[in-house]
Amino acid sequence: MAKYGGIGLPRQMQVKRRYNLVEISYSWFRLSNIFITVLAVGVSYGGGFFADIPLLIRLCLAVILTYIAIAGWINKTRIRITDKHISVSHSPLHWMGAKVVDTCGITRLYSQKKEFVSTNGYSIFFAVFAVPENGEDIKLVGGFTEKQQALFVQQEIEKYLGIDTEDWLVRKMLE
Repeated sequence: MAKYGGIGLPRQMQVKRRYNLVEISYSWFRLSNIFITVLAVGVSYGGGFFADIPLLIRLCLAVILTYIAIAGWINKTRIRITDKHISVSHSPLHWMGAKVVDTCGITRLYSQKKEFVSTNGYSIFFAVFAVPENGEDIKLVGGFTEKQQALFVQQEIEKYLGIDTEDWLVRKMLE
């Protein structure tokens, strides 16, 4: 049987365990949400730097930034693991990445680090992938800012599905 010393529950995450289900949920709130909110307000009112942007473009940008800001303040991601499915949903505002994946045939899971470079520096995010017997790897959930969050989700899925992972904590994060 698999060996699980385990990673403890990361901050902003909650776990509910029932006899036929494990549900992991986490809040999207980060300090960067404050910056996005201020940016959305600035674009909406068109002052300063934003005054030179054409009105239609500024309105579209304001709507998108406002949606992102509100989602960052109130959204949660829920990962539900059962014998038959892993489902990922984001609410109360809809967001990309919601899915249902059959657990039949999943042989292992892994976490992956992604770096995004921009003019302001770079950001690091982590994601959890499932490896089916046949076919391409499936991204289950991403956007984690801490490695422990991704590893915790991976650990909980492996435990629930009974995937054997000797010395799982020593696994190298794939790049």
